[in-house]
Amino acid sequence: MQMSPEYVLFGVAVLIVILSSHWRRSRLRRAVRDLSTPARRQLGPEPEFEPPAGAATGDLQAFAALHRRTKRIQHVCWGLALLWLAYVLVLLSGGTAP
Repeated sequence: MQMSPEYVLFGVAVLIVILSSHWRRSRLRRAVRDLSTPARRQLGPEPEFEPPAGAATGDLQAFAALHRRTKRIQHVCWGLALLWLAYVLVLLSGGTAP
């Protein structure tokens, strides 16, 4: 079965989602390695590593800021992937928007 160009266009959106998720996980994993053991124990389970609600120490405050920042970047990438999928659907529908 031959793959059509539409599969490649859909694959770009999937690639954006997968790469942004992997990028965020690797950044968080690297930041968790740098935390002290007591601070590490306060975090949520892997791979999300959710910081506690009231991060009091300096290490956890910096980690919580990194956690929020990487989540925002990941959500922007997911939004770009959704816009790309919408563009692909417009192309597939004949190029005219309803």
